[in-house]
Amino acid sequence: MNKDLEEVPGLVLRYTEMSDAKYLKEWLMDPSVGRWFPMSEESEVDDSVSRWIGFSRYKCSLTAVMNGVPCGLATLYLHPYRKLVHQCEFGIIVSHLFRGKGVGSHLLAGLIKLAKEQFKIELIHLQVYSENPAIKLYKRFGFREFGRQNTWIKENDKVYAGRVFMERMI
Repeated sequence: MNKDLEEVPGLVLRYTEMSDAKYLKEWLMDPSVGRWFPMSEESEVDDSVSRWIGFSRYKCSLTAVMNGVPCGLATLYLHPYRKLVHQCEFGIIVSHLFRGKGVGSHLLAGLIKLAKEQFKIELIHLQVYSENPAIKLYKRFGFREFGRQNTWIKENDKVYAGRVFMERMI
């Protein structure tokens, strides 16, 4: 874990389990969390949860548990192609009830450590809504913007939301 992170009493990181899917779905269905993800219908959330949780079989996903209750999840989307195994994208989500408590920082630090030590990842990257406050977290962890798309999501057939691509060497 990152030495600079303050300890969070009661917080434990563990490998994600298939049973964590119900929490991931709950978070994605919460409008305050789901607004930062492109899924809009329950069937889309179910598909996303299935894909996201499926990576748990490779032990490349971490779940944050606070006092016995799952409160966040982060997953490395590993590549199956040899020429791409040195880099990967990741996804991270924290329940709205646990934001601002260090959960995201610990998840990100743990995921970076896992990526580097277990999977020998050299470059980690993500895409995030351009207005997402989590961008501050990513910058604090050394991620830099390398691209932007201003008309990524079209909501209600009229409002566009952009995305930012960020990366960092590890």
